[in-house]
Amino acid sequence: MRWMLAISGLIALPFTLTAQAGDISDALKMAEEFMGANMIAGYEALILEEPEEALSVLLHRSGEEYYPSPATPGERGGAAPFSDLGSVRLGFDQLASSIREASAATGLPVALIDAVIRTESGYRPHAVSRVGAQGLMQLMPATARSLGVDNAFDPGENIHGGARYLRKMYDRFGSLRLAIAAYNAGPKAVKKYGGIPPYRETQAYVATVIRRYEDGNARGLR
Repeated sequence: MRWMLAISGLIALPFTLTAQAGDISDALKMAEEFMGANMIAGYEALILEEPEEALSVLLHRSGEEYYPSPATPGERGGAAPFSDLGSVRLGFDQLASSIREASAATGLPVALIDAVIRTESGYRPHAVSRVGAQGLMQLMPATARSLGVDNAFDPGENIHGGARYLRKMYDRFGSLRLAIAAYNAGPKAVKKYGGIPPYRETQAYVATVIRRYEDGNARGLR
């Protein structure tokens, strides 16, 4: 599978915790689309003052009216705004061992797993969404149990569980984009619509994960 081999042969580059330019661009686009143009001026000011927290604050303040969740009880469903971001923020270097182990176990590229972590929680191991998704890859409790994850706030367990679930979605739908969509909106939604569901959140989520995955490949993340 070509996408699984995309990172082979690339030279690894340093990865820092500094907010990436792509993160800020993504966040501004989300702010304008979902919250209106009036949000932009204040958000740009926040970027100048606290660039590391700008994306997390945007996600934290995004109301549920902007992100209608298609989830049913017990399903992971769509990513919801956070009820708690937690006080700890990690980086790739701190998670690299777990990500690489999960990559080896599932066949998923390191850059892809990292892209999902960045998009789901911004590297925050104690993040909890308003619908109860937990940890770095935002696992719902029932999903975590089904994947054998005892402690979703343990970075290693969470990453391994999330990677197994993403691989399961890929095996089910045979498409990277559909697997990412199912990770966000749930497999029932992808099956119902025969493709990426027509939810603005899910469509933006898929585009963001793919963009970050490609960026990780370009930086030699492996």
